Amino acid sequence: MTLPVNNKSGIIVTKVTQFITKMNLAPLPRNYELFFEVLAGHNTAMGRDILELGNSPQQHDIDMIGQKHNLPSFSRMAAAHAATEATNTIDQISTRLSASLERSDALLASISERPASDTTEEYLAELLADIHHEQASLHNFVRQGLEKIREQENSARRLQTASLKDALTALPNRAAFLAKLTEVFQNETDASVCLVLVNVDRFRDINEKYGSAAGNKALRRLAALFRTSIKKDDFAARIGGNDFAFLFSNVSQNTAQSIAERLRHTVENLRFATKEGDGEHLTVSMGVAASEGTVSAAEFYGHAELALLAARGGARNCVIPYGREVAQRSRDSYLMQIGA
Repeated sequence: MTLPVNNKSGIIVTKVTQFITKMNLAPLPRNYELFFEVLAGHNTAMGRDILELGNSPQQHDIDMIGQKHNLPSFSRMAAAHAATEATNTIDQISTRLSASLERSDALLASISERPASDTTEEYLAELLADIHHEQASLHNFVRQGLEKIREQENSARRLQTASLKDALTALPNRAAFLAKLTEVFQNETDASVCLVLVNVDRFRDINEKYGSAAGNKALRRLAALFRTSIKKDDFAARIGGNDFAFLFSNVSQNTAQSIAERLRHTVENLRFATKEGDGEHLTVSMGVAASEGTVSAAEFYGHAELALLAARGGARNCVIPYGREVAQRSRDSYLMQIGA
């Protein structure tokens, strides 16, 4: 499942394409991910790293920056590379074991081929020393190989974890959210699951007024608030620039709406510091939907998205549940209303 892209994101994607072409880079999905984050203003530090590479960077240098900033595609690629390296190390150990056994067999076979009169104590001592040396060398090779495999496996686990985590807020990212959303329909259970989609109101104005660094700080404050506001079995993720999502298990849509309303009120009272020292309030628009009556993750998400768009198209700073009135309008008509 993929999340829909609005008009603003489409414009940024066009700029990303032009930027990648200008820098003579391959149109790889991971390059689109990196430059989208930069051009959308989500990661200014990564933007500075890119500028330091000049006008014609090498793909390896781009990959290093993507891994440095824990972008999902780059972390997954590095994790896959680490797994491949571990497999290669196992193959090397297997080859060395076979070669060592062959050498040991050859040394032992030389005894039967040698005349008994020539099989002196000195010869046997030399033979045993050769076998001992071969075993010691093999033991050292296997030990180093196993240490390397453990390091590679640990690295793969770290990178896999990083690929599912948002670099800015440390919340689960879009990929983790989509996987979790898919699980809802893979698990055969009658328990109701509710999805709450969150959009920070007029976040572009905050970035333009105070700068992207202040905007990022505000997002981290929100993420910290969201993280401490949910129960152990609930799930919160950052799924876009100023978009978040919650999954609440074993609750009705009315209950999820009440939880969302409390979160909205808490955010409304939140103030984040600015350079001017006055602070700034944030507000959020939220859409709520239940999994009951839906047959796929896409339909479930679509219901919550329509509810969110209805909230954004109205007064904002509100919570709208999915229902008959919300469903009467199309996604495109809502997007046209909010100018997205």
